[in-house]
Amino acid sequence: MFDKTQLRQQQKAALKNLTPSQRQAESQLLYQQLFEQPAWQKAQTVAITLNLPFELATQPIIEAAWQAGKTVGVPLIEAGQLGFVTITPETEYQAGALNIAEPVGGQPLAQADIDLTLVPGLAFTSRGERLGFGGGFYDRFLADYDGDSLALALSVQLLDQLPTETHDQLVHQILQVQ
Repeated sequence: MFDKTQLRQQQKAALKNLTPSQRQAESQLLYQQLFEQPAWQKAQTVAITLNLPFELATQPIIEAAWQAGKTVGVPLIEAGQLGFVTITPETEYQAGALNIAEPVGGQPLAQADIDLTLVPGLAFTSRGERLGFGGGFYDRFLADYDGDSLALALSVQLLDQLPTETHDQLVHQILQVQ
């Protein structure tokens, strides 16, 4: 079994090696699955990341949420803690912590107001184990989060097992390409 650092590098390479057509086809299947989930349908407020270039594109999910009248929150890291702020189609962005786009302004969202969190990761197991990017932000957030958590796994992101530690939090549901 790889250690987490090696596995992160391997997973980033695997994601970058997906062909554009494969990424597009798998993404469409995952979006369709997501929009059929009861957790998605009942959620009024959804927390989701702004993707890195090699990750599943989240903009189509954000736009679908707005079309469905949902409030959308994206991460904002402040003082080493993960929080979420609302975005709208008019939101402007700047490079933030970890060089990930962050909104300029936006209303902070209370954790209790978030119905569904779409959790990013480099790899997942069908049991809900997750390999993140190494900052522990989502593990700390999920530790006392009462809403639904869900992840969308492209084919190269689903593994049989992952190295886990006691602080690692499970994701409630992993959607995967069938």
